[in-house]
Amino acid sequence: MNTGSRRILVVDDDPASCELVAYFLKSLGYQVAIAADGPRALNMDLDDDIELVILDAHMPKYDGVEVLAMIRERPRAEAVKVLALTGDNSIQVREAMERTGIDGFLTKPVDLAALREEVVRLMPGPAQRQTILRRRIHQAGADGVPRAPAADPRAGLRREGT
Repeated sequence: MNTGSRRILVVDDDPASCELVAYFLKSLGYQVAIAADGPRALNMDLDDDIELVILDAHMPKYDGVEVLAMIRERPRAEAVKVLALTGDNSIQVREAMERTGIDGFLTKPVDLAALREEVVRLMPGPAQRQTILRRRIHQAGADGVPRAPAADPRAGLRREGT
């Protein structure tokens, strides 16, 4: 897998969990930064090169929902995807994360295959990004109104006998 210099931030107050996730992601070729709590995560430069934040729900100082809300408030960080990875699989935590704008949700103990699938889904490679962009362009214009399929001028000329 060619991931280039794509960066992921892992935010978790459990050092063992951070190390496991970071080691796994590095083995896939990603660059990984670690923050042990919400304030440290928010002090990192999320605006420039971090594409994905993997976020625990329960941490000291700020919990995952609070950190997620603060990330979503940053205009330049709106493209950053956030994946919850938590030991709390309660419906209350999941709904709070969903209301705040989480992009994915996994529970601990982490299933590494599921983690890989979510990372790939949330951080598509260049070919996947092009396909997604083309699909979005064809589905809706800048104003959000669905577009008609593109016309083929050659087909019209063929019908006219030219």
